[in-house]
Amino acid sequence: MKFKKILPVVLCSILLSGCWDKVEIDRRSFISSIGIDGGKDIGKQEDLKTIKPDEPFAERRIKKLNVTYGFPDISQLGPGKAGTASEKFISAEAYSMEDAVAQATLKSSRNLYYGHSKLLLISEDLLNYTDIMKEIFDYLERQPTLNKMMMVVAVEGRAEEYIKFKPEMEKNVDEYINGLMENSSRAASILPITLKEMLVALSENGNAIIPRMTFDKDKKELKLSGVAVIKDFTLKGYLNPIETADLEILRGKLENGKKVVYKDGHPVDFIIEDLKRKIKVNHKNGKLFVNIDINLEGSAKGFYFGKEISEVKTIEGLEKDFNKSLAVEFKKVVKITQSEFSVDPIGIREYVEKYEPSFWNSVKDKWDETYKNAEVNVTVTTHIRRIGVIK
Repeated sequence: MKFKKILPVVLCSILLSGCWDKVEIDRRSFISSIGIDGGKDIGKQEDLKTIKPDEPFAERRIKKLNVTYGFPDISQLGPGKAGTASEKFISAEAYSMEDAVAQATLKSSRNLYYGHSKLLLISEDLLNYTDIMKEIFDYLERQPTLNKMMMVVAVEGRAEEYIKFKPEMEKNVDEYINGLMENSSRAASILPITLKEMLVALSENGNAIIPRMTFDKDKKELKLSGVAVIKDFTLKGYLNPIETADLEILRGKLENGKKVVYKDGHPVDFIIEDLKRKIKVNHKNGKLFVNIDINLEGSAKGFYFGKEISEVKTIEGLEKDFNKSLAVEFKKVVKITQSEFSVDPIGIREYVEKYEPSFWNSVKDKWDETYKNAEVNVTVTTHIRRIGVIK
């Protein structure tokens, strides 16, 4: 009896429901890249605070942001045509990200779709406006139609110029930049981050590390250049590619990488193939003591024709050289994160919170100061397992 009563309801829900927002694919523009710059009114942020909530605002065209949307020209796709299409653009001046969407929609004859977005570029200049960045991050987190797995990059100069850049090897700048990031990540010169990962990091303490890109206008080249450090939703500074690679090792997340020492005036490259990291912490009178043990395995590449490095003593000597030089490099990076940024990107905070809960409870409200004053020691052990083919 109950089944007979429920069946009509189920049938009605199936037969009477449909795709209420259906849009034909040829009527869509699939946004692939988004660039966010400051607008010409961005300096008027303090003036906007004087506007009362009950005052009319609709007729004021405040241009705090300039948002550029890139999308492929789907008219170039189809049977017998190329597999990729060149990029088109729409720019919108707006007072918010939602307003930018509305303004861009008014400039397009097609429905804008953001679910396939692959790349988000944020101008470094904009990262200096804390309140505006909080508005942008809030929008990015709440907007359900955005692809949260798109890659995020901080760019020097105007993001619009990067979106409109035409690379030699690709038709689309998002494919080109994502390819650069993939290749660079193998050498650990950058730390790729998705929108989801960035929002999670910011939600925890307002800190994040974002890959950085520069634009050489003379050579017409885009270059990945380390990372930008975000603290309290504001740009704090940068790490260069070498420091970024060192940081990735300190985080224990390096997949592939290369380090070098000079032996008798000749470079010997150490190709890192395996990495193990261990952290131990102690505390006394509120001061934190951290020991980071780095264990690296890999191959030695190159030396000098006619010179042998196959002897045990030579290999052991190279390992000691790498141990010493890398320890100095890593300690320098730790010091930068402590003294210049007061940001802990290594994961010490997470370790203390997980394994030293009582100490964490006593310092969590002053963690930045605790980390800044912590004594961090780094020990490196390298193992050269292979030296290439010899006669």
